[in-house]
Amino acid sequence: MAGTTAQVRVPKLRFHEPIRNLPGRRDARTGESDFTITFARAYMQQFHALHRRTRCRHIACAREIPINGFGIADLVCVLWGDTPGAPAQAWPSLNAFTHQAAPTVRAFEVKLGTWRAAMLQAHRYRYYAHSAVVVLPLAVAETASAYLDTFRAIRVGLWGFEPATQRITAYHTPPPRRPLAPKHTAGAIARVARASRALPVP
Repeated sequence: MAGTTAQVRVPKLRFHEPIRNLPGRRDARTGESDFTITFARAYMQQFHALHRRTRCRHIACAREIPINGFGIADLVCVLWGDTPGAPAQAWPSLNAFTHQAAPTVRAFEVKLGTWRAAMLQAHRYRYYAHSAVVVLPLAVAETASAYLDTFRAIRVGLWGFEPATQRITAYHTPPPRRPLAPKHTAGAIARVARASRALPVP
């Protein structure tokens, strides 16, 4: 991806949720939100290296994507490759994009701590995402890595991230799998498209 990490914008889906208006909630999430934004920028720059076998060449990400019944993912990224006869920037519809580009949806639960809760939440994202990953500060991820057998058993990934160095350490990255409830996948893609101009779907 062209440009420096600082120039990459990670949009947030705008939606109404009354609980987000509670006093003090914004302050409580500031550190975690900053961590998520920094991680997202690093991931968008490094996804080719992190997924060496992927054929995907394009990526669009958005923060705080709500999917009814499955919570609000801190970050959802849609990855797709070039399709003969369908220019990357000219998809006529969401249906055409999902069927022809065969995109991969990756959902991330980003936490500064409480990794057990993050693991359970990320598991819910598997209902609509092809892959779900917990992202933690590197020191916290190192502690959580003692339970990699649990992450593998529920098919949830574990990554550590160091904002100062932009280093992403993948302890476990589950391969993309068919979502448990694939009827919700198109909705997740549509919400990312609403937030990010990088996803060329009307």
